[in-house]
Amino acid sequence: MQPLDTRAAVGELAQDLGWLENYCRQQPELAMNAGTLRLASALTRNVIGPFLDDQPAMPLHIAVVGGAGAGKSTIVNFLAGSVVAEANPQAGYTRHPTAYLPAGPTFPWPSYIGFMGPLNRISEEKPADLDQDVYQVKRLPPPAAGGLDPLSEFVIWDCPDMTTWASAGYVSRLMEVAALADLIVYVASDERYNDAVPTQFLHLLVKAGKAVVVVLTKMREGDAGPLADHFRREVLGRLPKLPGGTTPAVPVLAFPQLPQTVRSDPAGAGAKYRVPLLNQILVQCETAVAARARTVTNAARYLSTAGEGLLDVARRDLAEFDAWKGAVIAGEAEFKDRYRREFLSGEQFRRFDRYRERLIDLLELPGAGRMLGNVLWVLRTPYRWTRNTIASMVVRPDMLNLSEQTVLSAALMGWLDKLQAEALARAGSHMVWKGIAQGFETGLGTQARDKFQQDYRTFELKETDELEHAGQQMVDALEKNPAVLYALRVGKLATDVMVVGGVLILTWVPSWYHLLLIPLGVSATHQTAELVARGAAEAARARVRNQRESLVASALADPLAEWLAGRPATGGTSFERLQQVLKRVPETIHRLDEQVAARVAGSIPLAASAPTPPPEHPTA
Repeated sequence: MQPLDTRAAVGELAQDLGWLENYCRQQPELAMNAGTLRLASALTRNVIGPFLDDQPAMPLHIAVVGGAGAGKSTIVNFLAGSVVAEANPQAGYTRHPTAYLPAGPTFPWPSYIGFMGPLNRISEEKPADLDQDVYQVKRLPPPAAGGLDPLSEFVIWDCPDMTTWASAGYVSRLMEVAALADLIVYVASDERYNDAVPTQFLHLLVKAGKAVVVVLTKMREGDAGPLADHFRREVLGRLPKLPGGTTPAVPVLAFPQLPQTVRSDPAGAGAKYRVPLLNQILVQCETAVAARARTVTNAARYLSTAGEGLLDVARRDLAEFDAWKGAVIAGEAEFKDRYRREFLSGEQFRRFDRYRERLIDLLELPGAGRMLGNVLWVLRTPYRWTRNTIASMVVRPDMLNLSEQTVLSAALMGWLDKLQAEALARAGSHMVWKGIAQGFETGLGTQARDKFQQDYRTFELKETDELEHAGQQMVDALEKNPAVLYALRVGKLATDVMVVGGVLILTWVPSWYHLLLIPLGVSATHQTAELVARGAAEAARARVRNQRESLVASALADPLAEWLAGRPATGGTSFERLQQVLKRVPETIHRLDEQVAARVAGSIPLAASAPTPPPEHPTA
């Protein structure tokens, strides 16, 4: 019995691949990818799961596949030895698979959960053109008295046509049987032996490690040999290499135009064609155990080697998703740069002028010392007046700076407009951009602006607090350090006293113009103090600019960018699941591959994983 965790891994892998298949079917250009994913999912459910669950090797399964009008039902009749399948000249007549069980004891039909996927088994008689997700099971008539059935260990499947990858119903049903099959009989008529879609299907089956026998039909007897040679060169010669670089061995048989008497008696009048076909099948399936081991080993190998290719469609979509994220990030960078240029570079944060004045005022002596400070203030009046007059004449007046909200709103509009233009320009290239463009048409821009306004209200509270904190911190650095504060006060006063004393000593007996040096000297010392205070204020302004830029990023730009970037993955879209699939599928495939290898190695020595080359002269 298969362990529960392994059974869960099989189910999870099949579910992930099935989900990815349905995702591909929503995009017409990915129809072939969807067919490939159905094959991978069916290999997991119909081959690997039952094998790891110790399901019996018998019966083996032969799937008869091909394009429309190739003559598949006729070949089914030759395999069965009697006319059991409805041969109809109408292309696409067979629309659901039919399994033909040999006569005799009841076969142990696979009972694994998920076997045959969405196809329901029906046992009652239904016409072959029933277009439903079902498969029909019929019992073959017993062989003639005393005869033996060469395919007594096989179930023969008559399959729908492979004509277009876009036919979700036909392709899905066909892939279920093709995955299950231990051997494929590929049928091609002389008129359409190299049609693109059936040939692609043949290549896919070979890549999946299926043993294949080709039957060419409907040619004239004399054209059988040349047509077979041409088919080997033009179709089989282009088959993908097997692991290890070897060329798959695919025998080719010819069934020329057959008269009705031969088609209606496959085991008698048609034995000339039937016997070589049976021989080729029996050569490639010597024992049931070895054939099933080869089927499951090649299935696991296919999933392991093709796993990356199976996920290419997911990577493509995620690459477009990443391109959208890149556009959002680029817009965010432009938003921040515009805020920096249009607001921060010109914003003076005048509130710091008040804190600067408080800082200068702190350097004055308190109490009785304030009287001396007032005297010095009067002495500095001429210099202060002259400085202010010259500054008003030289310094350019401050430019009127736009308000912060105005700049941010304009930057936001530019960001959203650029994203919308990008989405519209690329809407025809991929569904990601198409969905985003439709989102802008249905209110995505309005939702983004509403979110921005909500975040802006929080931002305003934070920025006010930070501005007050930065200014107060500049003053508190002195107020809360009395030793430094009094040292600066005494130092400033001592400097003023030294200036006054120096002037008096050096110019004694001073004349009136010498006394003018005293206001000039005390003005110079005060100007030095103002420059120090101004430097502290400018340093605080610079810190506030950096803090404000960081705050705009953390409170406004980053949340909005994250919201916009994740927009395609919200509201019921599939990108979150795509990311999960990309991570989970390779891990699960690797795990199951190891389990299959261990189980096969412990059951039988496998002679070869590739089909055995057929004999040159098949016998009955």
